Amino acid sequence: MSGLTRRTFMGALAGVAATAALAGCEASAPDAPEPGAQPAPADNAALEAAAPATVYLTRDISPAGLRRAFDALGFSPAGNVAVKLSTGEPGGHNFLSPDLIADLVRDLDATIVECNTAYGGARGTTESHLRAAADHGFTAIADVDIMDADGSMSLPVTGGAHLTEDLVGAHLANYDSVVSLAHFKGHAMGGFGGAIKNCSIGIAAREGKMLIHSAGTSTTGWGSPAQDDFLESMAEAAKAVSDHFGGAGGAMAYVNVMNRLSVDCDSHPAEPEMADIGILASTDPVALDRACVDLVYAAADGTALVERIESRNGTHTLDYAEAMGLGTQTYELVDLDEAPEEETMTINVTCAGQTVTYELNDSAAARGLVEQLPLTLEVTPFGSNEQTFYPPEALDCSDAPLASGGAGVLAYYEPWGDVVMFYDDFSRNGSLYELGHAVAGAEAIAGMTGTVEVTRA
Repeated sequence: MSGLTRRTFMGALAGVAATAALAGCEASAPDAPEPGAQPAPADNAALEAAAPATVYLTRDISPAGLRRAFDALGFSPAGNVAVKLSTGEPGGHNFLSPDLIADLVRDLDATIVECNTAYGGARGTTESHLRAAADHGFTAIADVDIMDADGSMSLPVTGGAHLTEDLVGAHLANYDSVVSLAHFKGHAMGGFGGAIKNCSIGIAAREGKMLIHSAGTSTTGWGSPAQDDFLESMAEAAKAVSDHFGGAGGAMAYVNVMNRLSVDCDSHPAEPEMADIGILASTDPVALDRACVDLVYAAADGTALVERIESRNGTHTLDYAEAMGLGTQTYELVDLDEAPEEETMTINVTCAGQTVTYELNDSAAARGLVEQLPLTLEVTPFGSNEQTFYPPEALDCSDAPLASGGAGVLAYYEPWGDVVMFYDDFSRNGSLYELGHAVAGAEAIAGMTGTVEVTRA
């Protein structure tokens, strides 16, 4: 699957907004989008010219798989590290398991962070929220910080059409790096929830959540904005958080776990109608969410979740986030489960403008020779069938096969420490080990004299 690039599944607007129950989903869904109510896009040519982001995928939904996906990013969080996730409503069961994430969180010496909900419920106060986190096993693996326990702080929103500020938990100021660890799934309001939702509504304080849901009109009520205005406000808030930590290439990384793919959020969801997919990771939240959406569309059993995404015009969040510069929807999907192609070791031996190319085996002796390259050495004829040269360091023949065959074989004679280039048949010897064989230029071996250059091909 490596090399999968952007696929945008817009579909027709359904025109029907969610009217689902409130529990766990922050508020009732806003009205359907008005036709033509699109933001002014950024320069499309510039967007298409942007380098694709890299998204890593493993189907191994386990602590080891999570670690592998995260490590593939090459992201080294510094200072105080926050892991942003959802601790889940009591009675729910779709939140990420502490058993799944514990090793990664501990290895990062991170604090799990959350903000209180704005809809009330069992996570509406810091006390009850911490109790839920403990009941679900999160406090047993790390400290849990309810970031708006002491109120909110304002982050500026640059270039937003709805928000001028993002009101986040005040404790966000205590962290130097953030790892978003989101359970990707459907959502009654946004169509889907992934990295962007986790870092917008999820990091917003109570009044900040209302500001996003109302598309910038209120910090005390939900409002009733057009659907696209709400989706755009989520992207604006996520961009503010990203900017706070340095933007693209800054101090944030993003992981989405695609298991128990219900059409609903994690509080009291419908049972999933599709199989688990895997764990995806990227330093670009737009590319990450886009890749997850694309995998849902590509799944044979993803019909219900696709309908949920399209009925809420969910991919508009990605279009708007890309236009704002939060990230790109163009990506390369790197499948971490694919067996890596074996690297063929080849070397060139060049003398007086003539080159012999050898393909080496995977023995320790062959690797030891390659590690010493490049070399400039004297070639010495021996007998009537070989040319030899002496590498500076002896080779380890513990797993090398004994040499056999004839012209074109590259071998190592352990007692003398010389590399042998055969240009005619030879007899088997218990101390003569094969390194490889010529794949080009073997006819030049016999005529070599003087100095040779030995290099990687």
